Amino acid sequence: MMALILFVGAALVLALLPVYVGARLLRVGNPAWWAALLAVVAILALQDLAMKYIDDIELAWLAACLLGGFAFSLMLDTSYWRGLVIGSLVLGLQFAVTQVLLDGQPPAEALNNRILAAQEELWPEYR
Repeated sequence: MMALILFVGAALVLALLPVYVGARLLRVGNPAWWAALLAVVAILALQDLAMKYIDDIELAWLAACLLGGFAFSLMLDTSYWRGLVIGSLVLGLQFAVTQVLLDGQPPAEALNNRILAAQEELWPEYR
């Protein structure tokens, strides 16, 4: 259970950190934490959709990055190009963390494994 809580907390910090840094450096219109969180959720959902429906992995990352620019520009009240830079920071950090800390395992799959481990720890007779 503690591993799940640490995983979710670390995921939130690693997801929101590049948004805040990018928002402060680029001086966007609305760098609120809830807008940043909504934009991160939107870009990760767009990335998941792109990975699911686009066969070429490089093209899927590009589509997620380009569509993520729209999400950040709308949520953070800034131009598309600034949103694209912030979205690229988020996806770049997510790619690096996925490769280094999760050994290439997608974050959604790692989260699912942590949830299953927490369920088995709390309720051994669950299965």
